[in-house]
Amino acid sequence: MRVERRRLTLSLLLAASLSLSSVVSAQTGSAPNGDWSALKAVAAGSKLAVKRKNGKTVEGKLTGVSDAALSLNVGGRATDIKPEEVQRVYRIGGSSAKTGALIGAAAGAGTGAAVGASGDEGFGPTHGQMAAGLAVLGGGAGALVGYAIGRGRRKRVLIYEAAQP
Repeated sequence: MRVERRRLTLSLLLAASLSLSSVVSAQTGSAPNGDWSALKAVAAGSKLAVKRKNGKTVEGKLTGVSDAALSLNVGGRATDIKPEEVQRVYRIGGSSAKTGALIGAAAGAGTGAAVGASGDEGFGPTHGQMAAGLAVLGGGAGALVGYAIGRGRRKRVLIYEAAQP
């Protein structure tokens, strides 16, 4: 009986980790390659990070894109970068702290419930009571961790990469 509960707990933990990894992999997309016209679809005012071929990175707000240059507002000054100088362009956005908190709460609650349900009933609370209590504690702890991670991250999405010679 005890071995079956451990298997159940391990199975639930494995399923939770696989589902979280599939969510993360679904959020990463394929990067565009060498299509300068893709930058024209980016809204003016979007925050971008441009990695130049000389290794330096410039961050600023997009003011315009033409075939001749990418125009950014960097620290209040207009900066034009020619397409032949650009290695990669990333759109910078804040990661949602709310989303991180919800994912953390769900993962923590699920893990807490699984651990509580697999406990021993020799003394103290029943399986249901232990599962409910640990689900609440795990959900709260997971929400806090998810919120902290989501708030501190800056999401960078590759929107242009120069073709390799």
